[in-house]
Amino acid sequence: MVVSIERSSFKELEPVISMAIRDGMRVKDVPGSVWFCARVDGEIAGFVSCYIRTKHGKAVFKSDYVREEFRRKGIYRLLFEKRLEYIKDFEEVHVIKASCTKMSLSCFLSYGFEKKASRSRKYTDVELHTLNH
Repeated sequence: MVVSIERSSFKELEPVISMAIRDGMRVKDVPGSVWFCARVDGEIAGFVSCYIRTKHGKAVFKSDYVREEFRRKGIYRLLFEKRLEYIKDFEEVHVIKASCTKMSLSCFLSYGFEKKASRSRKYTDVELHTLNH
């Protein structure tokens, strides 16, 4: 199994985004979003996105999805780390915010994110104050 993480586009990810939407995920291409995908042996296995609002000093982790047949193989964690690595280049970002599902909550917490609120039974808001001060 050869896994690669690379920058992508919403358009390129549309077939997998359709799968995510069928699985009940909310996926939106927010203006300024940056998308990363995981490929396993050349096949798109999942994606994550984020966007940055430097004026507000924040980054938002937006859409996260790994296809069911590729779950529990460390792919989500690789995507998560790629997104964190990308954010580190923005010194003006002081907080990272996200709404995550129960499936991804433990990953967020393991990287130091703190629970802020549960907006619904499905999503929990989390945030991480960065060291870019």
